[in-house]
Amino acid sequence: MLKLFVVLASILLIAVSVGCLQQTNTNAPLSTSVATTTLTISAPSVNQSEYATFACQLNVTRGQGLNNKEIHWSIDNVDKGTTSTIWGYASLNLTISETQGLAIGKHVLTASFDGDSDYTPSHATTTFQVQVAPTPSASPRAATQNASVTLSVPSTVQPGDATLTGTFSGMTSGASLYVLVKPTGNDTWIVQNFPLTYVNGTYADHVYFDTHGNNNSQQFDLLAVITSNTLNTGDSIKNLPKTLAQDHVTTTVQ
Repeated sequence: MLKLFVVLASILLIAVSVGCLQQTNTNAPLSTSVATTTLTISAPSVNQSEYATFACQLNVTRGQGLNNKEIHWSIDNVDKGTTSTIWGYASLNLTISETQGLAIGKHVLTASFDGDSDYTPSHATTTFQVQVAPTPSASPRAATQNASVTLSVPSTVQPGDATLTGTFSGMTSGASLYVLVKPTGNDTWIVQNFPLTYVNGTYADHVYFDTHGNNNSQQFDLLAVITSNTLNTGDSIKNLPKTLAQDHVTTTVQ
């Protein structure tokens, strides 16, 4: 009888141990992996009391740009709001009143991505200089200087997203630069993303060529314009705004 009791006790102990091991394995946390991100930032010098634009790029390390991720901006540890990335790019635009409030000298610009369940957080910090805006020349030639804009487009591009570049000059305060695109023969232009402009008179813009699944080659018209009107990304317009300068080019999507 005693031997039977010992055997039953041993069986019960083994069963309890196996149950604990199974529970331990069941409750063990699942390993997760998130992609590492890299955030880069550029900050040109700023003229006090003039518009200014700062740009950053959020990428998976050695990979593609991330879309629709919030970037938090601050200047000298003062919050300047958030903007969302488009193909990895995000920009912070300062108004005339905002740059007017920045003291002459060096300032610290910070852009931060908080991370999420798929990507690690990252941030970038740089400095930029605020300077007194140059006094406009009173010469008649300067007073009558015209704005100009160019857009560089390859003769053929692939469907989908493309990064295009161009140059501009003479863009006064209150004017903006836009890139519009439409299939040749169509009467409706689509406003592209707001270009990233730089102080050296160059800009870059992401343009989307939508062929609606058409496997054949298709021609597109593109228009770079400088205007005092306000256009919104994604707008469809048939009547062009009054332009201060424009450059019309075509390309074939195939």
